[in-house]
Amino acid sequence: MNSRGRYKIGIFDSGLGGLSVLRTLWKETSNIDYIYFGDLINSPYGQKSKSEVLELSKNAFEYLIEKDCEAVLFACNTATSAAADFLRAKHSVPIFGMEPALKPAVSQNPGVKIAVFATDLTLKEEKFKNLVSGFPAGTEILPVPCEGLAKLIDKDLWEDAWNLFDSKIKTVVNDSDIFVLGCTHYIFLKERILYNYPKVKVYDGNLGTTLHMKRILNLPDFQENKNQLDILLNTSDSDYVHLAGRIAKTITPNHTLSLINTTTGKLHV
Repeated sequence: MNSRGRYKIGIFDSGLGGLSVLRTLWKETSNIDYIYFGDLINSPYGQKSKSEVLELSKNAFEYLIEKDCEAVLFACNTATSAAADFLRAKHSVPIFGMEPALKPAVSQNPGVKIAVFATDLTLKEEKFKNLVSGFPAGTEILPVPCEGLAKLIDKDLWEDAWNLFDSKIKTVVNDSDIFVLGCTHYIFLKERILYNYPKVKVYDGNLGTTLHMKRILNLPDFQENKNQLDILLNTSDSDYVHLAGRIAKTITPNHTLSLINTTTGKLHV
């Protein structure tokens, strides 16, 4: 904790999806200084190689450590898969990550086919394969890669994003009514999924990750809104500010939002 007795926690995502995790953290904690870093200049991560994602994640992590963050959440399933274990082996700073919420989905729906919507890299990574292999024999997982979806959400193209996601749903909805959202961006479409497909169950990892962080870091429960939030978007494109600002206002009206460049410094406030 810092001199004021407050934790400073960094949250990193390739874009704006991690704000969905932050929203859950905000409701469950108090007296935390949050710094959110969206690496939009390099997004999307899902279509990059593992080595590229590892390098970008390493840079983002080091940037947040330079900002005096005492713990870092990779609020990006793709970055978690590619880089979290590597960085944990090299740093003592607590590093948290995201993984598709398959465990609760499988335990609550034994013997039922489960569709996992995620980036292609997340679904191909060893971390996901190990997760799946740990389930009882006969557990059937239907991987559904959704390339391009995260970028549409970051670009504030909600109808295009929904049309793409809906086309993916239609490929599996006759085989599965249990959906796992394996990318934090997709969680912004959760209510629309449930509205259009009221018979499905939808799982995501936001609450599970939040409760895990609270337990490990011994974070205080939410009592009154004493959290603080700085949002740093690594891009020179001011169009991203509009969506980021709208999402941030659903978390807290008191936040700062800046466009930055991690090489040259702040561009715009």
